[in-house]
Amino acid sequence: MQDHEKYLFDLRGYIVVKNVLSSSQIADLSARLEEERKTNPRPILGSDRTIFRNEDDPAWSAPSLLEMGGSYLELIDLPVIKPYLTTLLGNHFRLDHDYVKVDGAMKDRTLYLHGGGQGAGGPKDLVGPTDGGQCYYRYSNGKFYNGLVAVAFELDTVKPSDGGFACVPGSHKSNIGLPSEWRIAKTQAEMPEIVERVAVSAGDAIIFTEACSHGTVPWTGEGERRTIFYKYCPHAIAWSPCYYNADNYGGLTEAQREILLPPSAYGPHKATRYIWERAQAEQSELRELRAKKTGPDY
Repeated sequence: MQDHEKYLFDLRGYIVVKNVLSSSQIADLSARLEEERKTNPRPILGSDRTIFRNEDDPAWSAPSLLEMGGSYLELIDLPVIKPYLTTLLGNHFRLDHDYVKVDGAMKDRTLYLHGGGQGAGGPKDLVGPTDGGQCYYRYSNGKFYNGLVAVAFELDTVKPSDGGFACVPGSHKSNIGLPSEWRIAKTQAEMPEIVERVAVSAGDAIIFTEACSHGTVPWTGEGERRTIFYKYCPHAIAWSPCYYNADNYGGLTEAQREILLPPSAYGPHKATRYIWERAQAEQSELRELRAKKTGPDY
């Protein structure tokens, strides 16, 4: 992470990293997403890993973009993004949750600014009223300290007037909550002047701290804006109540499996790894028993 990027992140609460996705990755991510949207009556688009698809889903198996495979697995530990996450979160960070946001079909969506200030959220936050302080920001002694950090991978070019991601630059360091009259805007004309719209090209990534007040501007552009969100935490922090089970996704590297470990103060330590491996083995056994129970010979 270059010095000017560190400066801008500390100043604004976000940066745009250009061309982090190759043309082949954009094509693969898009193809898998559109196939999911076309063939699945309940596509995996907006899950923040807090729901199950049905009552038979086993624990640690909430819907995840990782199920689409291919480049969605590559994004877990993308080489061009990893140095940023290491700088902002430390060596032992974890993927907390993921989802895709599609804007375009519903042009009447409302801007809901959420987050902002030390600890972010709070009782007046429209999205995270039970925020336990996991969305924080601090810079001390030459080091960043962040809670939840989002990486927004853009599949489509978004012009400033179109809509898409917006934030209140600098609000991640505010000690006073966002005024309630600024939180909601049903049209772009109603947006307060302090909101900054962030233009991007397909293949860019927006990296921002969830402590920065942010939201999605009502869409007025042509076509769609499709953004893939992967949200990371220091290893001891969690936002989502669901965790990943790396055994659900084939072909992962050891580094990717470590990033999918559940939260603990130890990070990917042998003491906690044993606990999780045992839980994974028990889940695998449970699936086998369920399969036998529903089989023709049961």
